[in-house]
Parts: sequence; structure tokens; C-alpha cells
Amino acid sequence: MPSYPDTALVDALVALTAQAGQLILELSSAGVEIHAKQDTSPVTNADVRAEEMILAGLGRLLPGVPVLAEESVADGKVPELDGAFIALDPLDGTREFVAGRPEYTVNVALVEKGRPSLGILHAPALGRTYWGVPGTGAARAVHEKGAIPEAGIFAPIRTRVPPTPPVALTSRGHNNAPTEAFLDELGVTERQRLGSALKFALVAEGAADLYARFGPTMEWDIAAGEAVLAAAGGAVLDPDGQPLAYAKKTDGFRNGPFIAWGRPPRN
Repeated sequence: MPSYPDTALVDALVALTAQAGQLILELSSAGVEIHAKQDTSPVTNADVRAEEMILAGLGRLLPGVPVLAEESVADGKVPELDGAFIALDPLDGTREFVAGRPEYTVNVALVEKGRPSLGILHAPALGRTYWGVPGTGAARAVHEKGAIPEAGIFAPIRTRVPPTPPVALTSRGHNNAPTEAFLDELGVTERQRLGSALKFALVAEGAADLYARFGPTMEWDIAAGEAVLAAAGGAVLDPDGQPLAYAKKTDGFRNGPFIAWGRPPRN
């Protein structure tokens, strides 16, 4: 394994996620094939083919590193995770993608010692790409839709000092009463509903102050977003203020409730 931060690895993962984004856009233009998984959630040919492309690329970039990938796990292909691994969601926000909304993302994260240590979030239809290495920093590139961003166009991002009351993000399709009750308790009045891990990036760049999620998510949904947010000055914590765990095979890799804070509250 290389030592981190590894600029060459970040650049290679940015290019790989962007190539997958190009494929997703091409398949969207050609007509999306939609199927239902066993849990009734939608999956498209774009999810499957983007995952295949990224897995092939990861095999070249990080040979021997196991990959916890959404569609592979859905097919029963669960790797052994006894060390560092990659968490991959090839098309996060499939419902947004099917509905023609542009806020879906490609998520790739490296998890080491139980924590996301590098994350890439690529939003091909928005022309936005983010990377984050906790302890080093986070950056964003604004580019043409479907383009592969070059390293020189990335600019650093940081979370902001929250206003009073803070601006909160919630899930477009999975919001619930406990989430709303938590935001009410914080005194939040402005709430924006969005799909996908893009919410982590918006908090990381200071466009919002927190993202609360008291509904179900999976590790591949949040690992890249957590890395970007932590690198930008934020943190993802459970309601008791503790960090989330990874490699939770006995829990089916499901996460409990969490709050993605731009500036974590002081105890």
C-alpha cells in the first residue's frame, strides 16, 4: 500500500471516477434500463456497468485491496475486510438518476484502520468533482459535464462557521420524523432536500452547515463523503457524538443515525 496523501493516487482515482461518469452520461442518453433488486430498490445498467469499469481500474491501481462495492454485494459477492479496503458506490442516487435529476454521484473511498482516509465524489451531470484526505485537505473542481478534471483546476474548500440558525440538508427520498425532530431541536428553519452523497460535499464547501440522516444508509453511501467532509474541517458523528464504524459485516454494512457536521459541536 502507498503512503498517504498520495497525489498520484488521488489524480488516478479522480480520473477513474470521471471516466465512470462519462459512461453514466452516455448510457443516460442512450436510454436507461431499470430493474429492481431483492430489496425493491432500483438498479440500472448504468450502476452495473460503472461498477464494472471502476472495479477494473481499481484492480490496476490498488491490486489486492478488497473492494466493498454496492452492486457486487447485492449479488452476494462480499469481500473479507480484515484491513484497508475500498468502499464503492458507482452511482449514488439512482432514484435521482432515473428521475432525470442531476445530483447523483460516483463515490470511491479508501478506508484504513476503520476510518475513511481518502474520498472522491464525482457529480458528472453537475460538472463537480471533490476529493478529500483527512489531515491534509479537501478540494473541488468545477468543470464541463462529463469532463475529466485536471489537477490544476482543483481549489481548496473548507466548512464554514455556521450562522444562527444553521442551514440543514436532508434526504430527498428517505427523510423521516426522527430527522425532522432533531432539526427542530436544533432550531433549524432552512432545510434543503437533496439526493445522493452530494450533501456531504455541500457541507464541506460551506454551502450548508449540516446533513442529518436518521434513516438507513450503507457504508458505500457515506465513506467518500465522510472523507471529503472530514478533510474540509467537519465530522460525521452519531447522535451521541461518536464516529461511525466501518466493515460492519454482521450488520450487513448498514449505518445507524448520523449527523454530518460542518463544524462539530463542542462537548
